[in-house]
Amino acid sequence: MSNPDFTQLIGQIRDFEHLMIPAGKTPWVKQYTKPTHPVDVVLYLGCNILRTAHLAFEVVDLFQILGVNFLAVAGPQFCCGIVHHRSGDVESAAKFSRATVAKFESYGAKQVVIWCPTCQLHFGELIQGGIMPRFPMTHISAFLAEKADQFEFRRDLRTRVAVHTHVGAPQRELDAKSVIKVLQSVPGVEVAGLLSSPDLGYQCAPSLLLQLGPERFRSIRDGLARQARDLGADEVVTLYHSCHREWCEVGGTGLLVRNYVSIVAEALGCAHRDYSQEFKKLSTPGAIVALSHPMWGSYGLSEERAKELVTKYFMPTKG
Repeated sequence: MSNPDFTQLIGQIRDFEHLMIPAGKTPWVKQYTKPTHPVDVVLYLGCNILRTAHLAFEVVDLFQILGVNFLAVAGPQFCCGIVHHRSGDVESAAKFSRATVAKFESYGAKQVVIWCPTCQLHFGELIQGGIMPRFPMTHISAFLAEKADQFEFRRDLRTRVAVHTHVGAPQRELDAKSVIKVLQSVPGVEVAGLLSSPDLGYQCAPSLLLQLGPERFRSIRDGLARQARDLGADEVVTLYHSCHREWCEVGGTGLLVRNYVSIVAEALGCAHRDYSQEFKKLSTPGAIVALSHPMWGSYGLSEERAKELVTKYFMPTKG
């Protein structure tokens, strides 16, 4: 039996791709095929990073610049199983998890580098519970921190940043330390301080927003943004794609919002356009439809269909 939440996820990811990623231009694998040769690293991007597609492109670029022998995978076919698990279908969730790990193993990789904190948390819980065998798993922030001295940066950014972190769990604190190390390796980047709240859980995820309610979340976020301004920061730097989605609305008026990967990418000369943030800041569907035309047009979508997607995902609901 199909899971309606998972079916919805597949549809949402497809919609965001249609608005942000030109057809046939993904440097990651979406459909599994038997590998023809082994790789050293599987870069596991997950599903929801594709809602902020520029981050997926930039992470892949960083791995290419580092000369890593890797394969990047992303999308629902490589689901970690969390969607089924949260809906109570534990058996199907375990099957999805095992199937995805089997795909990793087929690539012959010595290391799986995970972008998504939810995927990492879910796999970690399954391993700890003995449901699934251990496999070599590293968060992207730690991987980049280990290799930060290998980058040959081309630009001095001259920016002062406040880093939005999540507290209360050893892994999230390790992620924050790793990101700070990465940022400190970038010429001209000064880390002014950290922005965190124990009320924000392990990431600014939709499930958390539902628990807090939109007004409470915005109050916490806007208070942290004020702290960033008090620190004299030019930018708020996010760690996770979910945080970037929820924080980019505070950007502007002298305070930018970027993910740390985008800062590294700019200093290396490989930054990608942040359509997700631009779309959120445009006030009319027509403006977003016009900006995204090269993407949705490449899939053969009609302007009417593009407007439907834009209204669904980027226009604020009334009431």
